Amino acid sequence: MEISIDVIIYFMKSIVLNLYTYICFKKISNNKDKNYCRLIFVIILCLFFSAICTYVEFNINSFIAVILLCFSYGSIIGFLTKNKLGYSIVITIISYAICSIFYVLSVMMGYIIYGGFKIDNLYINFAIILAIESIFLIIFLRIKRFRNGFNIIKNKLNSDYVDIIILNISIIFILIYCLFGTIYEQIAWNLLITLIFLCFTMIVTIQKIFTMYYKQKLLNDTLQHYEEEIQSKDAELEKLKAEKFNISKITHEFYNRQKALELLVKNNISNNENNVEEKASPNVLNIIKSLTEEYSSELTNFKQLPKLETTEIPEIDNMFKYMQNECAKNNIEFKLKVAGNIFPLINNIISKNKLETLIGDHIRDAINAVKASNTENKEILAILGIKDNKYELSIYDTGIDFKIDTLLKLGLEAVTTNKENGGSGIGFLTTFETMNQTKASLIITEFPQNKDRYYTKSVTIRFDGENKYKICSPRADEIEEHNEDKRIIVEKM
Repeated sequence: MEISIDVIIYFMKSIVLNLYTYICFKKISNNKDKNYCRLIFVIILCLFFSAICTYVEFNINSFIAVILLCFSYGSIIGFLTKNKLGYSIVITIISYAICSIFYVLSVMMGYIIYGGFKIDNLYINFAIILAIESIFLIIFLRIKRFRNGFNIIKNKLNSDYVDIIILNISIIFILIYCLFGTIYEQIAWNLLITLIFLCFTMIVTIQKIFTMYYKQKLLNDTLQHYEEEIQSKDAELEKLKAEKFNISKITHEFYNRQKALELLVKNNISNNENNVEEKASPNVLNIIKSLTEEYSSELTNFKQLPKLETTEIPEIDNMFKYMQNECAKNNIEFKLKVAGNIFPLINNIISKNKLETLIGDHIRDAINAVKASNTENKEILAILGIKDNKYELSIYDTGIDFKIDTLLKLGLEAVTTNKENGGSGIGFLTTFETMNQTKASLIITEFPQNKDRYYTKSVTIRFDGENKYKICSPRADEIEEHNEDKRIIVEKM
């Protein structure tokens, strides 16, 4: 028995539509599993269902062929991709409708091509249609908005209304698509117009639904953000309440002692009017000083330090917290900024323990410098992270400047500007050893003092692979005069 060319073309078209339906199914359901054995099984399944649908199409009814395909094929694909039966059938119908839209558009564009070139070979015409449909499918797969599939269907954000709308449009489109192949002349043209209208309706509907989805998602994200912010504020309020209670408790405990001290001062003044400065004052002043220090100490114990940014590396975070506490003991405000992911730094450039040492040494030096200054603005800022595509650690402070002699000898011997405040100079010797190992550069910047400058200087270890020692300072000329070995790169600030 000779098989007609119409049967062959329909069989080939069914194979393509079934395979493309599976691809659309995976895209819509955001299934990124690459299982080649499963793909081979699906291709065999496409051949099987295409053969059945071709037989039903030409011997029974085209509607039954589509119904058989959508329900049976959808159930099996759902089983293979481990999705629920109802969800799989819905996605299969939508996928088949999308592929049918691509096919209709391809037929219309193909007709223009092979009609214009007067190509009468049905196989070549079908190959042209197939090529155009493949282009449509590739464009669909690369749409950024569908990168994670049709989440509005999978997540049920817009309830079952979304499924009903898209499913009904898809079914109507498929039914008219089936009718279009069975009747001709004027009715066929009317159906073609209806088909095109439904095609654009489906596109616009999906676009509107996605817009609604993203608006709803944005609203949910905003509400969640506000809830988190409210919880954070509530927690902060509870902390403030606890701190207020503790301060009130301390004040209450010291109230009677302050009253007793007040009486002591009055008695000293009345009984020793002529010798208050010589005898009474030192004793009274010592009592006042002791009480004040005790009161301040009690308050400090209840004062909660600000939460620092985290590097997600416990050892490094603990070092920053420790140095924050050290700053607090000396009434110095400590700030920290973390820029970017720090893990590549400790995995590829410098070991964790050496980075801890750098942080501890240079923040300690900054504390000593601030303690030695007379400024009212006692502050240290530490910055760790990426700047200009290079990792660096920068410590800014409001302390005293380095002595020129100290700058010249850094890395050569144990020298420090702040010996009277605990500086030993060992830290910079360790820093230069680490710099030699990691090919990092030391950059000391001194800022001119004016209303636009808050910090006096910064010390930066930049992991740039250049292993340089550089000073940027308003005192550049003076430093350069003593820079005999030209070991230091000196620039004018």
